[in-house]
Amino acid sequence: MTLMELITPISPNWNALLQHDWARAMQACPQEPEYHAEGDVWTHTCMVMDTLRTFPEYQALPPAEQHVLLLAALLHDVAKPQCTVIENGRISSPRHAKVGEKEARTILWGLDFATREQVCALVRLHGLPLWGFEKSNPVRSAILASWRVRNELTYLLAKADVLGRICDTQAELLYRLEMYRELCLENNCFYAPHVHFDAHSRFRYYWSDETWPVQIFDDTAFEIVVLCGIAGSGKDTFYQKQYAHWPVVSLDQIRKEHKIKPDDRSGQGKVAQIAYERAREFCRKRQSFVWNSTNLTAELRARLIQTLRVYNPRFTIVFIETSQKNIYERRRNDINIQVLTRMVQQVDIPLTGEAHEVRSEMT
Repeated sequence: MTLMELITPISPNWNALLQHDWARAMQACPQEPEYHAEGDVWTHTCMVMDTLRTFPEYQALPPAEQHVLLLAALLHDVAKPQCTVIENGRISSPRHAKVGEKEARTILWGLDFATREQVCALVRLHGLPLWGFEKSNPVRSAILASWRVRNELTYLLAKADVLGRICDTQAELLYRLEMYRELCLENNCFYAPHVHFDAHSRFRYYWSDETWPVQIFDDTAFEIVVLCGIAGSGKDTFYQKQYAHWPVVSLDQIRKEHKIKPDDRSGQGKVAQIAYERAREFCRKRQSFVWNSTNLTAELRARLIQTLRVYNPRFTIVFIETSQKNIYERRRNDINIQVLTRMVQQVDIPLTGEAHEVRSEMT
């Protein structure tokens, strides 16, 4: 049975869920008693899911969104076992939300893209309503979060997280939640994504330190389409179908030209240097082109965009995805399966605002 079938809104099938390795790891993972007197991570997770289902706001949601929230509740602490450390007798789990997003994506890879990414966003952001006011710019954090998933859903998950535990600080945590809710309501980003004037203004806001969105004249001169996806996902085929009339900077093509294997780490610097110079040549001529590479992490895409945005292009990011079965079958002859598995675990899905347009394509 799938996870969707195991966590019906009536009652999750706890025994069946514990057949998964990641669930048993949660059951064996301790938590700091001061904040989680209920015990291990799995006990807390069950309490969160049970608590969530009692909320009138949850019960009023469409069934699809109820499933999203239940999946997020199930997986919100899935990375605690690998992130937990004990220092001076104190238990903590630094970065468990960030790691948990990737873990959840790997677990849910076969789920439809939109549902999966809402769950992953909730796993990543479930602590924001509690700690948002500690950010350097809480309003900006709330606005950017609203572009990933509705802050209303994040708030409900965080509320269940607080009430689904035993601790002496619940009242303080609930107060923080309500303050975050009010912040989102005041800035029109609680029930829906924050609306910008246009795609260019949104893009500039994402990449700047602006304290509040402003309208910026769109004077972009040409377009750069950035393809990204795991090796074997179908980027080359997509390029041939959609952009064959455009020039392309292809890192795989450069590797072939210079006989550098994909898993040859020492040669990747040369590949990147050649690719960036070819991209700059197109930019200097204000010529639209396609950048074709895996671009799996936000860091890699940020490096590319920050380097080329000085030429004033319009960026479009297209994330290409397929099943893990297709990935392994298509590239098994030239890329080690461990490398492909690591790619699946590394993926950062492109976010709204990261480019003027961000979209996904299934192959």
